[in-house]
Amino acid sequence: MSVNRRTFLGRGLGAVAAANFGGAGLTLGAPAVRAAGQPVVLKLAHPDAPAHPAQEIATLFGKLVQERTDGSVTVRVFSGGQLGSEVNIVSGLSTGIVDLAMHTTGFLESLFPKIQAIDLPFLFPSNESAERVLDGPIGQELLTDMQTKGIYGLTWGHYGWRVVENNTRPIVMPQDLAGMKIRIQPGAVFAASFKAVGAVPIVIDLNELYIALSQGTVNAYELPFVPAVTTKLLEVTKYIGETNHVYNGGAFMASKMRFDTLTPKEQTVIRETAREMGPLWRKAITERTVVARKACEDKGIKINAVDFPAFKKAMEPVYTEFRGKIGAEFVDKVIKAANA
Repeated sequence: MSVNRRTFLGRGLGAVAAANFGGAGLTLGAPAVRAAGQPVVLKLAHPDAPAHPAQEIATLFGKLVQERTDGSVTVRVFSGGQLGSEVNIVSGLSTGIVDLAMHTTGFLESLFPKIQAIDLPFLFPSNESAERVLDGPIGQELLTDMQTKGIYGLTWGHYGWRVVENNTRPIVMPQDLAGMKIRIQPGAVFAASFKAVGAVPIVIDLNELYIALSQGTVNAYELPFVPAVTTKLLEVTKYIGETNHVYNGGAFMASKMRFDTLTPKEQTVIRETAREMGPLWRKAITERTVVARKACEDKGIKINAVDFPAFKKAMEPVYTEFRGKIGAEFVDKVIKAANA
């Protein structure tokens, strides 16, 4: 059974998210040996709140996999924090504690340094540019590289363009971020990008960010509009500068340790179904971003445009630094593809 965008939207994401996936119990740790004909339960983790579109995409994926394997594979979805921190989700794939995951690229950079190239600031001029690169040879190369750490990269999705939110002042020019303590993902590119404009980057897990903002541990963050709403961060936010500095790709991944225990048919179903989720994931994010942006406006948050040329120029040193760290040839290839 194939699923196109019209069918996906017609079914209603909310109804899919309410599906019941009862069955075998769950245990953490390396997968046990599977008896012939025994159904398997796979744990799919993502770092976002249940209201985030990632939950809906993950749940639809699980529903389709169960149908297409005639019930031999059930997928249980665990949203933000249920299977550990954002970092734990990625490391859990390598160890077999987490079977499947959807995650942003920033949390993959330490394991796969070449992924830093697609998080370079102001790299992609549009959604189409990013999708062309990620769906092409470069994206496939990055997915294939994940096997070196015990992870199968299945497909690419999107979490929304990253913007700069804060509770202190409007951000229009790079210097407006000077001295501001900003929560970032753990990726080194993100730290370098905000150091370049004089901010103080601090790595904090998404589930701890609301308290950190409330207590003044940080006074800014850089997330797409959707998680700012689904995690209720808009309640402690006053200003949003639409920097759109990173496309914020996301990878759908499987634990090699667990995946290799499945039958060839089950593996094929999971790979093919995951690939179907890519376009649906992107469409859901695009549509929900419009809704989330309006929710921020309705909350009274001041949203403003920024000086893109000034920001891009201020962050140019990041390219110089990471061409050496990632590899000049690969970075140049990504830049050329992004601007083709």
